[in-house]
Amino acid sequence: MLNKNFLIITPTFNEKDNIENFLNEVNDIGLSVLVVDDNSPDGTSEIVKRMKKNNSNIHLITREKKLGLGSAYRDGFNWFIKSDYSHCIEMDTDFSHTFRDLKKILSEITNYDLVIGSRYIDGGGSTGWDKKRKMLSKYANKFAKKLLNSEINDLTSGFRSYSKTALKSSKYESTVANGYGFQIEMANRIENKNLKILEVPITFEERRLGESKMSLKISIEAFILLLKLRIK
Repeated sequence: MLNKNFLIITPTFNEKDNIENFLNEVNDIGLSVLVVDDNSPDGTSEIVKRMKKNNSNIHLITREKKLGLGSAYRDGFNWFIKSDYSHCIEMDTDFSHTFRDLKKILSEITNYDLVIGSRYIDGGGSTGWDKKRKMLSKYANKFAKKLLNSEINDLTSGFRSYSKTALKSSKYESTVANGYGFQIEMANRIENKNLKILEVPITFEERRLGESKMSLKISIEAFILLLKLRIK
């Protein structure tokens, strides 16, 4: 598979255990990748710098400090908008998003403005989570869907693709969330523009190496954001 029109954007913080294997996998399918690193103290960006010397499809933004997921994607989107790529794909570096499922997104990427890898449609799911975590995630998404009167089943999924048209229309620069609430905010904006959206089934796999970035603060931010979006 080789398509020079598509760019993977992956935010990183302390992903030295995953980044080299991830970039090799991206290279194997012939895609370009932009790493947005929050000045990881574990040397993640140094690994990327070494690998990009021999691969023009690897790009890097190194930021001064840890600023959050939403902020990382906003910077990545700015880079993408100025580039010649037509579509970008959000994808985690820790292999919780699989390259097997990436092929499903790529097969539809040019037909839709937003393609979401969904855990909550037929054929989707997650592995490595206990029952409590699965139920919490599932019903949080159901709550968000109902509150926003949305047709999207997995509003918090961070495995998705955008057309350049969709990003420009969304005015992503003015989004405020920095946790996974950012994904809700973006999906809501694009849905309100009546752009073409598709969900494809994926299996979210618990990270192989490193530590999860999820926190109570991120969950609270997402809940407050939902209330604000509902009021609008």
